[in-house]
Amino acid sequence: MNANEVRQDIIGFAMYKNRISKLELSRVLNLSYPTTLSRLKDTGSFKISEAENLCNYLNIELSEFINPFND
Repeated sequence: MNANEVRQDIIGFAMYKNRISKLELSRVLNLSYPTTLSRLKDTGSFKISEAENLCNYLNIELSEFINPFND
């Protein structure tokens, strides 16, 4: 798995666990729904501020999101 796939799994699990839809996430991130879908498909395209907001909302460690292979 590459970093993008790992991030997608982390986000997907957090969204499932917290019962958050992609539409709700787009509203929280203040992004359009199509932009949110694009960012979720290519997680490396998140701006730092968007990644911080995403991680705060989903209770994900930012360091885990940025570097998912760091042990």
